[in-house]
Amino acid sequence: MDKKLFILIIEDSKDYADLIIRQFRTAGYDISNHRVETALEMAETLNLETFDLILFDNSMPHFNAKEALEIYHAHGADIPFIIISTTTGETQAKKLIKAGVHNYVLKDNMSRFIQVVERELHDVCSRQELIKVNTALVFSEEKYKSYMKNAPDGVFVADNTGKYIEVNEAFCRIIGYTRKKLLKMSLLDLISEESLEKGKEQFCKLIETGSLLADFEVRHKNDSKRWLTVNAIQLSENLFLGFIKDITDRENAILGMIKAREELQRLNHHLMDTRENERAMVAMEIHDELGQALTAIKIDLNRVLEHIADSTRSFHKITRIIEITNDTIKKVQRISAELRPGLLDDLGLAPAIDWYSGEFEQRTGITCELCLEDVTNGDKRINLALFRIFQEALTNVIRHASASTIHITLKYAPQGITMIIEDDGVGISQEKIANGKSLGLIGMRERARQINGTIEFSKNVLSGTKIVTFIPTPTD
Repeated sequence: MDKKLFILIIEDSKDYADLIIRQFRTAGYDISNHRVETALEMAETLNLETFDLILFDNSMPHFNAKEALEIYHAHGADIPFIIISTTTGETQAKKLIKAGVHNYVLKDNMSRFIQVVERELHDVCSRQELIKVNTALVFSEEKYKSYMKNAPDGVFVADNTGKYIEVNEAFCRIIGYTRKKLLKMSLLDLISEESLEKGKEQFCKLIETGSLLADFEVRHKNDSKRWLTVNAIQLSENLFLGFIKDITDRENAILGMIKAREELQRLNHHLMDTRENERAMVAMEIHDELGQALTAIKIDLNRVLEHIADSTRSFHKITRIIEITNDTIKKVQRISAELRPGLLDDLGLAPAIDWYSGEFEQRTGITCELCLEDVTNGDKRINLALFRIFQEALTNVIRHASASTIHITLKYAPQGITMIIEDDGVGISQEKIANGKSLGLIGMRERARQINGTIEFSKNVLSGTKIVTFIPTPTD
C-alpha cells in the first residue's frame, strides 16, 4: 500500500488534528493534509483537491455527519469516509454506516485507528481495481471469467429482478450454498427477516440510482446468521455487478465493545455509589462516636479543673489537655465534613462550595473568588457529583498548577447547571487532556457522564486552566 497520503481532516481543533497526523507518521506514512471546519470549506476543498482519505470529528459544534455525508455523496469520489467520535452507540453506529460512512473509531480507543484506515484504503483500492476490470468486460470476456474465479471476495452478477446470473467460488464459500443452488435464487432470498425490509428498500435504490453500498444480515446454509457488506454497481440496462464481504466478526466486535462499555459504566456507577455510602458511614461514625467521646472527655476535664484550681501545676496540665481535646474535636469535625459535608445534604451545593473554599484557602494560601447562585437543587446525586468534581479540580490545582487564585462560578438556568473553575497557574497541556491516562481527569469525566453531563478542559490563552461542567436538568 502507498505510504503517501493526502488527507482531508474535518476537525475544529488544530491540536487534535496534529495528534492524528503524528499517529500516521509514527506508522510510517508521508502525510499531507488540509483541515476544514465548515460545510462550505469542505465543499470548496473537495472541488479543488483530490484526497485519499476523509476524517470527520463527530463532535463538531456547528457541522454534523449528515451534512458532511451529503457533501461527500454529491462530490461522488470513492474516498474512505471515517468518523472519529467521542461516543457512538450501536444504533448511531448502524445509522452512520447505513448513511454511507465506511467506518468509525472512538476517540478514547484510537489503538485500532491505523488498522481501520488501512483496511478501508485497501478496500478502495480493491473496488477501483474491480471497476477497472468491470469496464474491461466489454472487451475481454476471458479476463472477466478469470477474475470471477480468483477474486478473494464474493462476486455476483444479478438482473433487474434480483435473480443471480453468475456467482464466483468465494461467494459460494461465504454463503454456504452451491453455485447451482444460488443460480435458482435471488438477492432477497438470502436476507434474514430482520433485514428484509431494508433489503427491499436498498434493491429499489439500486434500480433507481445504479449503485448500492449497505450491510445486511443473511442466512447461511447452516442456518447461522452472518453479516455481509454488499457493494453493487450497474453494468448495463438489466445487469448489476456486486461484491460481498463477510463482516460478521466486525459486527460482533462492535456489539461486544458496546456491551463491555455498558457493563463498565454500570460497574463504575456501582463503585461510585458504594464509595459515597462508605464515606457517609465513616463520616457519621467519626462524628457520632469519636466526636461524642472527645466532648465527654472535655466536660470531665473541665469539672476536674474546677476542683483543683488551687494547684497551679495541675491547673496548667489539665488546661493543656483541654486545648488538645478542642483541637482534636475540630480535626474530627473537619475530617467528617471532608468525607461527606453535611452542608451539601442540608443546605445545597452553593453553601458546601463556599465552606470548602474557605477551608481550602486556610490550608493552601490560594485565594478562592466565588460567584455562586444560591438556587436549591433537589437532586442530591447531581449536587454530590458536582461537589466531587469541584474537590478534584482544587486538588489538581495544588498538585500541578502553581496558581495563586482560583475563580469558581456556579450558574443555574432552566436548561441545567454550569460550574466553571479557572486558575491562573501554568495551564494544562493539550497532550494531557487527550492522552486519557490522568486518573483525576478520568474520574471527573466519569462523574459528569454518570449524570448525563459534559465536562471540558482547556488551557486559557494567557495562563491557567479552565474546567467547564454542564449538567442538564433531569427530565422524566
